[in-house]
Amino acid sequence: MRSRVFRIIGLQVGVTLAISLLLWIGSSADHALSAFWGGACAFLPALAYQFRAGLAQGKDARDILRAQFAGEGVKFAASILMFYGVFTRVHPLVAPIFFATYVAALLCYFVALLTDHD
Repeated sequence: MRSRVFRIIGLQVGVTLAISLLLWIGSSADHALSAFWGGACAFLPALAYQFRAGLAQGKDARDILRAQFAGEGVKFAASILMFYGVFTRVHPLVAPIFFATYVAALLCYFVALLTDHD
């Protein structure tokens, strides 16, 4: 299970970097940085969730459920902090590119769930 999660996060990072690189080559550094931060707002909270939720490995079901809830709380807080940090510190931010890359990185998770056959 853990390898699947890190594979999904790796896919999110890869999509983010690919979009950022394409925009850097084809457009501007402002577009590329906006894309990078959009993807980072998706994959960094997911990584925080995984580390917190993964602390309950090998325990009973109640501990695992509590760890999942705690992981969601950490992910929510990390998402808020990421968005706050990006919108207050990154200038100029190209919002359509930021949100498009954010959505593209989030879609990696759903595509992975739909294509997982194990």
